[in-house]
Amino acid sequence: MPSPTSQQELKKRIVALAGKAGAIRTGFARAGEVDSDGRDQYLRFIAEGRHGAMGYMANHLNIRADARLLMEDAQARSLIVCAFPYYSPEPEKQTDVRFATYARGSDYHIALRERLHLITDELGAAGFAWRVCIDSAPLRERYWAVKAGVGFIGVNSQLIVPGEGSYFFLATIITDAGLEPDEPCAGDCGRCGKCVKACPGRAIGADGSFDARRCLSYLTIEYRGELPKGVKLGRNVYGCDACQICCPHNRGAKPTEIEEFKPGNEVISLTMERIEAMTPSEFNTIFAGSAVKRARLKGLKRNNRAVASGSHPETNREGGEAGDREGIEEPPGDKPRGE
Repeated sequence: MPSPTSQQELKKRIVALAGKAGAIRTGFARAGEVDSDGRDQYLRFIAEGRHGAMGYMANHLNIRADARLLMEDAQARSLIVCAFPYYSPEPEKQTDVRFATYARGSDYHIALRERLHLITDELGAAGFAWRVCIDSAPLRERYWAVKAGVGFIGVNSQLIVPGEGSYFFLATIITDAGLEPDEPCAGDCGRCGKCVKACPGRAIGADGSFDARRCLSYLTIEYRGELPKGVKLGRNVYGCDACQICCPHNRGAKPTEIEEFKPGNEVISLTMERIEAMTPSEFNTIFAGSAVKRARLKGLKRNNRAVASGSHPETNREGGEAGDREGIEEPPGDKPRGE
């Protein structure tokens, strides 16, 4: 176990290395169990089926409830949570389709693992074990980001970094290094209600509840098969940023300086016509190393046809697509209930 002095020195080195890797905020939490409120909230979300067809979210509930279980061969003691910015302004010349901001650059899973080598090499050299988690392990990432003091969770369920907004990827390193935890973030988004009104699918409740089955990001990326009756995508062919575009905390969002997350011209210049004619080979070439591959060509074309069949006006000031407030008639499954 490192001495208090060496703990602080290691923390300072890690924060400096995270900044060098592109993180705008880094925090530390003590590895352990999720508190009872956080655990019960998640279990209600699953029990009510609000995770939709994302069955994996109901797996490994014991691990989701205790981050220490993610390290099998070592005793996890600390979590290092880093927030990496990905924001980029809307293209000056917009086409008839829109990709979520996070998906316009390279796949963050790959890019961040490469960048985090700066930190994991430091931990390894100091004799500590580690595991990197980037949206692929059963870890409550936003919960731990709050505990690590990185940000707070808004009504729209997004993690908001104070003074910076919500356009961030989270990366967590679990380690057996005993690092002094930071104070949890006690912020609040202000509950202005803009995200509730702007959500095209009415997926966000005023109480902060969330139903993925109504969310356009879920429907255009995770949901397989034909889209539910009544879905209106606007121009959203992959993902949706409505609840972030309208958020006051994002008014001063700064464009990312991370090269991998800057938008690729070939992606932001795509049109409905080009997507409809796209071959598997073209899809693999254009979206090589891109998160868009998760939807597969079949899913992208399904979304594209849904966009083509409905109106697709410009995104308005409230963040949603004008004329699309009706959202979908009902989510697949039971009606949503507040938490």
